[in-house]
Amino acid sequence: MEDGYELTPTTEAQGTIEEPKPNTTARNIAIAVGVIILLGLIALTVYGLVAHPRFTAVLRDISIIALALVTIIMGLFLVVLIFQLQSLISLLRDEIKPILDSANQTVSTVRGTTTFVSDSVVKPMIGVASVASGVIEALTLLAFARGSRRGRRKARR
Repeated sequence: MEDGYELTPTTEAQGTIEEPKPNTTARNIAIAVGVIILLGLIALTVYGLVAHPRFTAVLRDISIIALALVTIIMGLFLVVLIFQLQSLISLLRDEIKPILDSANQTVSTVRGTTTFVSDSVVKPMIGVASVASGVIEALTLLAFARGSRRGRRKARR
């Protein structure tokens, strides 16, 4: 701070500052209080059901009706799911299988084309290139041998 300059931490120094750890004790206390309240509500419900048998019978009947309705709804959803699964299977059989057959036929055609090109173009070109390379090497050796003989004759004279 002297001379009017203010020191500010760099980004590297800012990254090394430790952040405060969350207070786990307060969280544990809140969880314990929640569990105690839930157990208290369950105990009050059981006491209320035992103390009032007519209300318990009505509540039981309502629960049975609700359970039956939920079972019927789940059955309907299961039927819809079966129909959707059937349509997916028919889609796979009718749409995807022809696409896969076409892709397989294309791969077979490409395989045949590459074999044909290899046999009728690449192999003859390799043969011509190897013969040409051999001829060039032979001519180079003959020219080198001929040139070295002339050099020896001139040196002898």
